[in-house]
Amino acid sequence: MAEISLKFLRTRAELTVLLAFFGFLLIAPINTNFIIYRTCYAVLNFNKSECEKLGTNDASQDIEKEVQPYANNIMMTQSILTQILPCVLCLFIGPWSDKNGRKPIMLFTILGFIIRGIVTVIVALIDSASPWYLLIGNIPAGLFGGLAPLMMAVLCYVTDVTTEANRGLRMGIIDVMMALGMLLGTLSSSFVFQAGGYVLVYGLDLLCNIISGIFVKFVIKESIPENTDEDDTAIFTLTNIKDMFKATFREREDYGRAILLIIFAQSTISILAFSADTSVTFMFLREKLGWNLEHYTLFSGVTSFAGIVGTFVGVGLLHKLLKISETPLMILGCLSYVASSLLQGFAFLDWHIYLAGGIRSIYGVVSPMCRSLISKLITKEEVGKVFSIAVSVDSLIVMLGGPMYTVIYNSTLDTNPGAYNFVSAGIFLVNVVLVV
Repeated sequence: MAEISLKFLRTRAELTVLLAFFGFLLIAPINTNFIIYRTCYAVLNFNKSECEKLGTNDASQDIEKEVQPYANNIMMTQSILTQILPCVLCLFIGPWSDKNGRKPIMLFTILGFIIRGIVTVIVALIDSASPWYLLIGNIPAGLFGGLAPLMMAVLCYVTDVTTEANRGLRMGIIDVMMALGMLLGTLSSSFVFQAGGYVLVYGLDLLCNIISGIFVKFVIKESIPENTDEDDTAIFTLTNIKDMFKATFREREDYGRAILLIIFAQSTISILAFSADTSVTFMFLREKLGWNLEHYTLFSGVTSFAGIVGTFVGVGLLHKLLKISETPLMILGCLSYVASSLLQGFAFLDWHIYLAGGIRSIYGVVSPMCRSLISKLITKEEVGKVFSIAVSVDSLIVMLGGPMYTVIYNSTLDTNPGAYNFVSAGIFLVNVVLVV
């Protein structure tokens, strides 16, 4: 039984996604709160007792309006640091991994997370430390890759070890692991914070990354044969760039190139809209409905669970059992996000927000369907090359999306803080057109 379990785990790189996103969502709302709190008293020198009231009904609106934009600038800078370097790295490491393996990419990205975690814990331990010091940990995290290259390596790995018949399901499992990690992270975030404060939250994230690194190093089996050609071991070469663009833009039968590029465009635009959830949604709910951290984490947990159910229904039932093809499911998912964004933008009661989260749950099917289509259009030798350029473009869009939504939110904070939701609705209407 133990041997069967070990054999099963040796190809389950999706578990690294579970651990990574658990840690990411565990600290995401806490990190926002931490930056706002530290900005208030360590940077802007407000009274500590007044800073502790931020996010509650007793908070001073004057302090809130001064702290929020400054804290947003810190978070925007943090986002840029963790996106620029991965965007450049992906251009090289994808083609390199086609010849030298997927495991090294996973290991280096996790090492970056570990270094970032150590720095974050130290900053949290020093009560007077400015939140700007958090950026020190984000530099090695960016240099070693970040979430985007990790996802690229896992996508390539799953493509390597699956067939066309079960690839769509395994791609769906990646998204389920992502959503499950987000669910567990958000549900436990406030409880862990209440039990041990910022240090315990950041420490648990660090522990998850250490476990993930051990799992990849000693359990995961490499999916690429060992490369004995020393000329192929260099990462930063123009050959890797040339091979990547050649594989992505070469002409294919039955309009394959056009279909591939449209899928890239649809996926990239989606990433732009998702930037709102990680950059301004918590701020919006604090401002519009007076939500605190506990309420927000409950909402995030509910929507994450709904996303898991939606992905299972879409991939397992509609796609696998009922044999509905990828494109109709992608259209359905995009339309659900349009409706959800509009409802959230007009919301003035708590249940409106929860309904919006439930409506968008079926959108979870779009990402695995995109990846499934991509894998069917390319050869095995092109997997790393094609996915690397897709991830690079996504990283660039995330880098632009966070600041874009921050600017929109700050500009409309005094008039309509939910205006960014209508931007998201428009983006997904464009996606519907692209898929059609």
